[in-house]
Amino acid sequence: MSSISSIITSSKSPEEIIKRCCGYFDELLPSLNEKEARFRELLDSILVDSLTVGVSRKVISYIANTLKGLSKEQCLRFSGILSDALKLRVMSFEDQVTEVNLHMAALYEGQKEYTKAACHLSNIPLENSQRNYSKEYTTEMYLRIAHLFLQGSDPHQAELFLNRASLQMGPTTKPQLTVQYNLCYAKALDFRKKFLEAAKRYLELSLEPLLSSAEQSELLRHSILCAIIAPAGLQRSRILSSLCKDERSQHFLFSGMLNNTQLGHLITHEQVSLFEKELEEHQLERLPSEMSILEAAVMEHNLLAISHIYISIKLNNLAHILRVTLLQAEKVVGKMISEQRISGHVDQIQGVVFFQSATQPWDDHMNVVCNKVNNVIDVMLQCEPAFIKERLQRYKC
Repeated sequence: MSSISSIITSSKSPEEIIKRCCGYFDELLPSLNEKEARFRELLDSILVDSLTVGVSRKVISYIANTLKGLSKEQCLRFSGILSDALKLRVMSFEDQVTEVNLHMAALYEGQKEYTKAACHLSNIPLENSQRNYSKEYTTEMYLRIAHLFLQGSDPHQAELFLNRASLQMGPTTKPQLTVQYNLCYAKALDFRKKFLEAAKRYLELSLEPLLSSAEQSELLRHSILCAIIAPAGLQRSRILSSLCKDERSQHFLFSGMLNNTQLGHLITHEQVSLFEKELEEHQLERLPSEMSILEAAVMEHNLLAISHIYISIKLNNLAHILRVTLLQAEKVVGKMISEQRISGHVDQIQGVVFFQSATQPWDDHMNVVCNKVNNVIDVMLQCEPAFIKERLQRYKC
């Protein structure tokens, strides 16, 4: 077999170079695995500046199309080599780069290697392309990349492409793309453990008429899961209330857990064990405190429930109810008080937590208003005593 360099130098026309280079590649095909070095040499020779771009493009296109007929393993291996060789000359070989990366992304997605699929799609030049892609196509591609990164559990990369997609979107964007964007954004919030915001987004999407009833039901399920494991507080209570009012929520096996959470009842260890089976992998991760996300959420919820039952409670009794150590109980109480999610204070000397009723500020405010009304009536009695007495008698005050 002649060397590729001698084939190129001895050819008399561009057409002959194309024909002989393609023939050289065909000769490599039967034993391509053993001749990887020659394949790389072929690519290096084709991509040199001495050859015209037109000639190189035709040979690269032939190689890319031929590789598609190989086994998946071979195709991914040698298409990857081809993709790497083209990286420095993307603008000159835009069509070939796009074709190779689209095919590789489809193969990786079929093998459920979502991160690799997303990386190959991200290699395609979209915004600085000579093809002048429409904003709609660019948005669709960015959303597809974001979705693949989310499936590969990489929310940070997904968010980058969601931000790029949002810059392409406007009033004329198709409703389907807007829904797809909102779905990806809700999932990204979920992965980033912003469960409260994710629950709101999921709940809104569960009412989206463009989605099927099965998709709406699945989104409602995700909303409930995120709401229950979100940090306890007023905003969470509002979302839980909305979810409980939704009749569809009662069809889930964990509806009892939802109702107990919304009503402020203590959640038992048995309920937690059953609910834990419904959570996804990223929702089961451990926090720096060595507690799972669910365990921390249930502990905060139970503490909030206890604050409605007790006026005061000893820290050791609180730790026993919460099934945590004394130090953990003291830390979570201090954290929730400082974040104004519960009202009260801790007496560390006596080891007692004192809770303040959530309605106390409202009661104080009402007292102030009533006192001001009484003051106004007293002033009016001095100015118009007959009129005020007549009114008070009429309303039996």
